[in-house]
Amino acid sequence: MFSKFRFGGRKGMPGESESSTDGSKTVEVPSKGPDGKTVFKPKHLTICWKEESQYWSIPEGDGPAELLEVCWLDVSGEMPVTKGKAYEVSFMLSMNTENSFGWDDHVTVMARIGKEGEYQREKIDLSKLSGEVKEFPPDHKCRVESDKKSGSNETLYFGLYEVWTNKWKGGLRIHEAIVQEIPAGNNIASTSNTRSDEIPAGI
Repeated sequence: MFSKFRFGGRKGMPGESESSTDGSKTVEVPSKGPDGKTVFKPKHLTICWKEESQYWSIPEGDGPAELLEVCWLDVSGEMPVTKGKAYEVSFMLSMNTENSFGWDDHVTVMARIGKEGEYQREKIDLSKLSGEVKEFPPDHKCRVESDKKSGSNETLYFGLYEVWTNKWKGGLRIHEAIVQEIPAGNNIASTSNTRSDEIPAGI
């Protein structure tokens, strides 16, 4: 069973998966909020090998997905975007410290607009991540801009990847991915996000 990671692995490169489909089952794309923020819970993401219970623990509801052990970390999503807008991608993550191993190498948040678009990358260090939920990238989000001259609507492809070292890793908890829409050309750094289930009622 393990050999398919080491020698077969997934077909294609990161971001080239069927991001909005999981086999024959369509993955729901969440709605964008009034503040331009779209929150992807694990059920909204395509997680490579999530059907294999020895590799991932997947919640029934909106709880975090926990990585038990894989050597190909590939968690991706996609959503329609509008031309002339910019988008910042981040992930809310924590670590099961009792089952944490294999995080000596950087993990990469990647995003692009359109299948022919150029990837933007932000490397993140998860080696010191604890059980506290934190946003990654912590400072500079992974940002992409839609070309104003492109078609009326395009698709944003994004993900969290470590598929290059072939090293086994485990313990990571994925709470949600966040895509924040901002005006293109706005160079003001976005503020840090709060996990959606921690926002007090009425806000």
